[in-house]
Amino acid sequence: MTAIEHHASSIDTVTRPGAGDALLLRAEGLALARADALIIEDLDLQLHKGESLHVRGPNGAGKSTLLEALAGLHTPAAGSVERLTQEPAGYLGHLNGLLPDLSTGENLQLFARCGLSADTRTMERLELHAFIDKPIRSLSQGQARRVALALACRPDQALWLLDEPFAGLDQATVDGLADLFTAHLQQGGGLVFSSHDRSLPGARVLQLRPAVDQHQPSEQSAAAERSEADHRV
Repeated sequence: MTAIEHHASSIDTVTRPGAGDALLLRAEGLALARADALIIEDLDLQLHKGESLHVRGPNGAGKSTLLEALAGLHTPAAGSVERLTQEPAGYLGHLNGLLPDLSTGENLQLFARCGLSADTRTMERLELHAFIDKPIRSLSQGQARRVALALACRPDQALWLLDEPFAGLDQATVDGLADLFTAHLQQGGGLVFSSHDRSLPGARVLQLRPAVDQHQPSEQSAAAERSEADHRV
C-alpha cells in the first residue's frame, strides 16, 4: 500500500504506470474550492480497471468535495475530471438520499422506476430482506446505509465513488461489503472511497491535508516576530 500525501500548493500524482487502455478515471491539475476557499490544488490522479483508491484525511481536508468532483457534482476551480466509462458512476455521499416515509422496498421500487435497480445479489449480501417492509425513518443508521449502498453499488456501473461507505455498519456488514468491493474489482471495476478507519487490501492511499492560509503566519514565525519586537523595545 502506497501512501501519498497531498499538500495545498503542491502537485501530486496518483497513477499507475501503463495500462492506459484500462483507464476508468482521470483528473489533471485539479483544484477544488468551498465557500471561495481553495481546499485542494494541483491534484493529478488516475484509476484503472481493478484498482481501488482510499481517500483519507481529517475533516475539512476535502474528501467529500473530491468525490463530488469526481462524480461530476462539484465544478472544479481549475483542472479537469474525465470519467472514461460508458455509464454514469455509482455515487454515494454522506447523505443516503432515501425517502424516510417509504419502506425499504418502496424506496427500491421507486429507484427502479427511475432506471436505478439494485442488484439482487447485492441486496442479499447486505441482508435488506430483514427490514424490507420497514419505513426508512425507523431504521438504524447502519440499516439505512445498507439500503443506500445497494442502490449505489450496481454491477452495471464500472466506477464506484463512495463517501464513508463503512459508516454506521457492524463488523459483519463491513466484511460483506469488503467482499462485494473485492468482487467488483476482480470483474474489472474501479473504486474510490473515503474512510477514517477502514481500508481494503491492495488499495492505494491518497492522504489529504487541510489547506493552510498562506497569508496567516505560523505559530513559530509569529513567536519570532514577537521576540524581535521585544528586542526593539
